[in-house]
Amino acid sequence: MTEDQHYLDTYLADILPKLGLDFDTYGPYVTGADEEDDLDDIIDLLRASSESHSDDEDSWTDLKLQIENRRKDYIAGEEKRKNLAALEAERLEKERLQREIEIAKSNALEVEQRMEAKKLETMSADKLALLDKFGYEVEDEEGGEEDTGVTTNRDHAANKSAEHSQKLRSTNQPSKAQLRAETTKAKADKNAKKEERRKRAAKGERKR
Repeated sequence: MTEDQHYLDTYLADILPKLGLDFDTYGPYVTGADEEDDLDDIIDLLRASSESHSDDEDSWTDLKLQIENRRKDYIAGEEKRKNLAALEAERLEKERLQREIEIAKSNALEVEQRMEAKKLETMSADKLALLDKFGYEVEDEEGGEEDTGVTTNRDHAANKSAEHSQKLRSTNQPSKAQLRAETTKAKADKNAKKEERRKRAAKGERKR
């Protein structure tokens, strides 16, 4: 059935001539009627116009039944086609919206990456120095620390701890100059005590 063809045309083109009626003349009476129109009146008109079957009650009863059944089938089919078309339109709309969402996410990520790159390019030398001083930690895919060539917080803390330990060792241990001074002083003290013992001994000899 073509788009400009009525769903009853094929059936009427076959049945009307059998009932003694010309399809081109009487077919439009049936196909042009609305669903609310009284089909009984149309059947009475066709029956009165037939020269061969006007007295055949069964033929006209069957004609009415066939028209009503075909009309119901057509309406049900149209309703089904409308529902399928609505579902298809809904599916296409969802796909369109999903594509727009994905495009928007991709664009947002691209903009964020460009902004981050621009931020790094325009970062001042002072900020870069602070970043190098305090550092940061970067973990690789296996959870370990990635060697980025930049001092990490952990490395910075270790360096500070080593410096503090070195200072403590420097404070608690005497320098070479201090050691030499203490050695010289000890020798002088030893010599002084020796001289004092010698003098006491000499004094004792004089008393005798």
